[in-house]
Amino acid sequence: MSDDPTAAKRALRRELLAARRDRPEALRARSDKARLAVLGAQLAATAPACVACYLSAPPEPDTVKLIGRLAAAGVEVLLPVVPAVDRAGGLPEPDWALYAGPDRLAEGGFGIVGPTTAPQGAEALGGAELIMLPGLAGTRHGDRLGRGGGWYDRALAHATPGVPTVLLLDDDEVLETLPTEPWDRRVSTLVTPRGWIDCG
Repeated sequence: MSDDPTAAKRALRRELLAARRDRPEALRARSDKARLAVLGAQLAATAPACVACYLSAPPEPDTVKLIGRLAAAGVEVLLPVVPAVDRAGGLPEPDWALYAGPDRLAEGGFGIVGPTTAPQGAEALGGAELIMLPGLAGTRHGDRLGRGGGWYDRALAHATPGVPTVLLLDDDEVLETLPTEPWDRRVSTLVTPRGWIDCG
């Protein structure tokens, strides 16, 4: 692994993205079903009133079914808002809006689909009782490798301390170590098709 964590992350992202794209669709579907069962059991036990969650796009671990179930059960679901263009020309600032059904979604910045409901601001994340994050890999220590924009690292600064932060992965994406940088925020939990992993 490179001594430069930025370069090491870049190389690892390419490898992990290729592996995700090559994963057979049938295996992906089985993994999504198993993860949904794990999450469903935990959510039934904790009954959060508000959950923040990313809206998945293939080949990411699926959250679309989960979001629909949560909304149908009366749970408020906060989704990321990514504007088409950041006013300063740089990385977009974190923002959230409430999910109001599939008809209130549209493509935003970087081709990411998000809610068309009114933005609630970065501080809205403070109301979430559970936060589900995307990522390409994680460790049992809670290290997370994202896509490289730092959006979630900045967003989590507004989370209520102690709220569970959950990274959804496939089993082979749980690694022994990851390259990290000072601003990388750890997660509290990994969820894979095999189960719920509390990070020490």
